[in-house]
Amino acid sequence: MAGRKKSGPPCVFCGSTNDPSTEHVVPRWLRKALHISTPVKEYSGAMYVGAAETLAITFHEVCVKCNTGWMEALETAARPVLEPLLLGAAPGTSRQLDPDQQATLGTWAVKTSLLLVLSKFRGQPHGWVPASTLQWLYEHQDRRIPPPGTRVWMGGLNTSDRPASVQVACLYDADRKPIGVCVTFSIGCVVFQVFACEQADAILSPDNEAWLAPAGRYATALLRITPSSSAVQWPPGAVFGDADLKGLAGRLRQGLPSKV
Repeated sequence: MAGRKKSGPPCVFCGSTNDPSTEHVVPRWLRKALHISTPVKEYSGAMYVGAAETLAITFHEVCVKCNTGWMEALETAARPVLEPLLLGAAPGTSRQLDPDQQATLGTWAVKTSLLLVLSKFRGQPHGWVPASTLQWLYEHQDRRIPPPGTRVWMGGLNTSDRPASVQVACLYDADRKPIGVCVTFSIGCVVFQVFACEQADAILSPDNEAWLAPAGRYATALLRITPSSSAVQWPPGAVFGDADLKGLAGRLRQGLPSKV
């Protein structure tokens, strides 16, 4: 008799309850890429949580088929684009990211940001993610483009002792219903800021686009890679420091403009 397949909670992407697996939200190859040789300390705010030998952020509501199929393929495609940026640019050097590279990084950043929220903040007031956007990633896995309604920016980070960080803001309508999430996460010397909403709300109004657009000092420090139709130059004109991350994460906390 053939062995029965293991069952578990539904996969957040495809809904399957067969063959649950463990997804490394922050990929294991990053430890070597970031030259990490000692245990990684984790903090929640200023409170020390613990230490791990790897950047051990894992998530268990992903099936084997998704994890070892399209998600692994996305990771493989994103790695050669992201890895050369992780340790920062040497003075006087730059590189171009073409639209295809931006689309790959943007898709990876959306997937990673939403799984970071689910793995670290679920059950908290800001732990909401748009389920239809997760499903869209699964249904359009072969296209490797970010879901409609998502916006992704990336910037440089001047850091020597912060291998990764994540901050989340959940956005609500007048009835306190969650309508969007903004995730700011860093890996090495790269910081991503991701906005995502449900697919039913994916067509953003001009007012919402204007609200999302980086302004002031953020305009020169953040490159929009989703959506994008032209090459961008890396690194940006300004680079963030560790002390800037809280302010960067808070730039979208005021809430979306009221719908007309």
